[in-house]
Amino acid sequence: MSRFAYLAVDPDGRERSGALDASSEADARARLQRKNWMPLRVTASAEGAASLRRAADTTVAPGAARGRKLSLRSQTLFARQLATLIDASVPMDEALALIGAQQETETGRRIVEDLHEAVLEGRRLAEAMGRHPRSFPPLVRAAVAGGERASNLGVVLTRLADYLARAHALRSKITTALIYPAALSIVAVSVVACLMIFVVPSLTEQFRSFDARLPIITQALIAVSGFLGAFWPLVLAGLISGGFLLRTVLARPTVALAVDRALLNGKFVGRWVRTVTASRFSRALATLIGSGLPVRDSVSAARGSVGNRHAALMIDRMGAWIEEGEPLSAAMRRAGFFPALATYMVASGEGAGELPGMLEKAADHLDQEFEAFTTTALSLFEPAVIVAMGAVIASIVLAIMLPILQLNQLAIG
Repeated sequence: MSRFAYLAVDPDGRERSGALDASSEADARARLQRKNWMPLRVTASAEGAASLRRAADTTVAPGAARGRKLSLRSQTLFARQLATLIDASVPMDEALALIGAQQETETGRRIVEDLHEAVLEGRRLAEAMGRHPRSFPPLVRAAVAGGERASNLGVVLTRLADYLARAHALRSKITTALIYPAALSIVAVSVVACLMIFVVPSLTEQFRSFDARLPIITQALIAVSGFLGAFWPLVLAGLISGGFLLRTVLARPTVALAVDRALLNGKFVGRWVRTVTASRFSRALATLIGSGLPVRDSVSAARGSVGNRHAALMIDRMGAWIEEGEPLSAAMRRAGFFPALATYMVASGEGAGELPGMLEKAADHLDQEFEAFTTTALSLFEPAVIVAMGAVIASIVLAIMLPILQLNQLAIG
């Protein structure tokens, strides 16, 4: 048995360092993987342990915790520029210096300059990226580490840039899909609220001297309008407080896990969530496997890309099943949230020895399905909101007109 020092990333994205006894470097890596940790460096000897501890102690660069972060677009541009320079045989330190000088923002310039300094100190690029975990998540660092080990960093960075670009496009589609119905709903509720608070009271003021019994719908309208007119500041404060309270409750791990499980397993929204989750995971996995990482390590690193806690938990189980000898397609099938066509395409890729390519095709298919589903849902949601708003306004008009018609009938009679 020998002593090996390690630097690894746990499932939550935190870097871990230490030492363990193992028969070989491969055995040490396997022990870390059984803990669902992604090994970045495994080094023999006590000197290696000391250097890894120093690296872990200085993982976060000065100022990195103050909120500085590269946007997804900036990460994509950085990866593509670095890939181009490396393919042109430019040394790493010179490439980082050139990219840092071209940064448009102060944040980007400082982060790239820190990477440059770390590389000059003798660190690998993946290790230097660990100093800025918010800008370079575990998936990016794992892919870069795989590229450095396989001596094909330029190819890996190109694949990584493609992955980040498509992830940015998918995020933009999701944002657009959520903003439109939310804005339409807010406008509809605001219009109805303004009618009830400012317009209806002036129209119903004449009904106070009406001797006959008012229709029930009119009485309800007057009661609701009077309540909102008198207490709308309290109602607004209650809604804001309720929003903050809901956010606090959802931040609890057990509650968040239950909500994510409900979303993933739902009938209508669940299909949308499962499609997005499977697409993110498949594309991240294709990038990592194409970078030269083993399937087991790639599954662990791709865990952070899904954005759903219950799906991440199932991916942890997938890693354990793969370690027991199951193929990736069988583990995906047991996880339960991957579409059948995606698992079939992965099985075909395993049989043909083209797993990264088939994972990319599966992600493309899932993206197309997501776009089709979103388009259909939005085409149904817009008229539904308009019909609902029309029904509310029609009820308000009816509640106002009924007493007027009743008053005219009494005058004529």
